[in-house]
Amino acid sequence: MSQRWYYRACGALAIVGALLLFMGTWLHPSQTDPNESAAAFAEYAATSRAAWVAVHLIQLAGVAAMVVAAILLARLIAGERGAGWARVTTVLGCAGLAVAAVLQAVDGVALKAMADLWVRAAPGDKASMYGATLAVRQTEIGLDALLALVLGATIVAYGLAWLTAADNGGLQGFFAIVVGVANGVAGFLMAIGGYSTPAMLVTMITGVLAIVWMVNAGVWAWRHAPSAVEPILSR
Repeated sequence: MSQRWYYRACGALAIVGALLLFMGTWLHPSQTDPNESAAAFAEYAATSRAAWVAVHLIQLAGVAAMVVAAILLARLIAGERGAGWARVTTVLGCAGLAVAAVLQAVDGVALKAMADLWVRAAPGDKASMYGATLAVRQTEIGLDALLALVLGATIVAYGLAWLTAADNGGLQGFFAIVVGVANGVAGFLMAIGGYSTPAMLVTMITGVLAIVWMVNAGVWAWRHAPSAVEPILSR
């Protein structure tokens, strides 16, 4: 594998991942307050199953591409001094991908199925079905909070890999650390308050920051791709 191809692959993954996450979030039904569970479930039930699953698969693909891009970029720029943080980025990123996949199984499949069953339930079964749907929602919140915390730690490790690298660092590293800490705050707020207004506000801000950070990292990788074809050393 050449260095040029490696840089370009990292840049493309980062930018495509950010675009997919933005698209999936934008297409997600969100007219109602997610903390108003009954109204939110009714909105979810009104969405077609195919559209709901597709949106969540797009979000998962975006997160996966962004995490892989962060792992590859950390390995690319870390050098010997930042190699330890690059490995931490890899471990945390893989854990984050696992949590993201489980989250989308709960949110993208199970919650939609339960919302449909609740809406169609006979009057005598409505209360029990609502309780079951709410239980799935609480599982989703737990996974969402954990995902934000794990991905936040991943981004912080990525930033530290930049800061400790021999010839890199600066604003790229500091910006990543700010984004990672913000994600951690969002995860903590969700863990203690669910989809409360403060948690959703911080989540929206951190989502924008994460997309900007990833696009910036992708542009950096694309622009810094060597013009000469040189083999890249395995680490």
